[in-house]
Amino acid sequence: MPAYRLRPPNAPVSPLSAAEKRPLADAHAGDFLRPLADDVPTAILIHGLGGNHRSPYLQRIAHQLRRIGIRVWRVDLRGSGAGLTLAWRPAHAGSSSDLAAIVRAAHDRYPHSPLRIAGFSLGGNVLLKLLGEVAAGGPLAEQIELSCIERALAIAPPINLHDCSSNMDRLSRRVYTRYYLQVLEKQVQQRRELYPAWQAIAREPKVRSIREFDTRYTAPLSGFRDTHHYYDEASSDQWLPFVKTATTILVDRHDPIVTESSFHRTSFDPSFVKIEHTAHGGHLGYIGLNDRGNMMRWMDHYVIQSLR
Repeated sequence: MPAYRLRPPNAPVSPLSAAEKRPLADAHAGDFLRPLADDVPTAILIHGLGGNHRSPYLQRIAHQLRRIGIRVWRVDLRGSGAGLTLAWRPAHAGSSSDLAAIVRAAHDRYPHSPLRIAGFSLGGNVLLKLLGEVAAGGPLAEQIELSCIERALAIAPPINLHDCSSNMDRLSRRVYTRYYLQVLEKQVQQRRELYPAWQAIAREPKVRSIREFDTRYTAPLSGFRDTHHYYDEASSDQWLPFVKTATTILVDRHDPIVTESSFHRTSFDPSFVKIEHTAHGGHLGYIGLNDRGNMMRWMDHYVIQSLR
């Protein structure tokens, strides 16, 4: 059974019954929304580290896309959100095979619908890795047709996990590290209650960095030899040169988590890949003012315009 779970844009949040524990949920939810034709575009939204289909930015963007007539699938990565009871392994930055299964399911269900995929942070890295692997003719190329993906958008993707982890180890990034570790620790506790593999991992000493978290949990539970192996295999920068899908990458020069320098050291085909650098976005922040002087979430607007 696929380890992901899809949610419609405005689905009510409730515990899963046994009958509901299926890999897919149709995105035609909401009595006030008109039914969609099979050939309208389908947007697939992929959350970042520690997130799920309930992440506020996913809900906001999904709601607006659905209002303009675009079908939306919000993805719960492996073991995240509503997928907690579907998989004991954690989501990780290299899980492109899971995303391939989602793309295949969307194309099988709506074969005439062009797919437009947006990945945020860790989800963006997964997306870029998938696009490169399929275009390079790797094993995933046998699972999906690249032509069904019309365009792709990666927001603040950590394309080099070594760089990102080292950046997060800096003292000036301690507040961000503390936030993510608090989120991840809650997920660890949930999984300890369900899965023996998590219960078998020692609780001490306390995890104090993202690298330590990946060393204790992500790498071994995901089948990697160690953290170095995980970062090597999961980083998408090595796959960017192969991408042959219309792809936009949005990265901020002052992102406290993703290092902009990683993008200057990688190669890509500019006829397919466009990298846009901003100066005031942070990491998935992008709060600005509209023409009337009111606060607006610029990232939401950018994603909606890119996927519409």
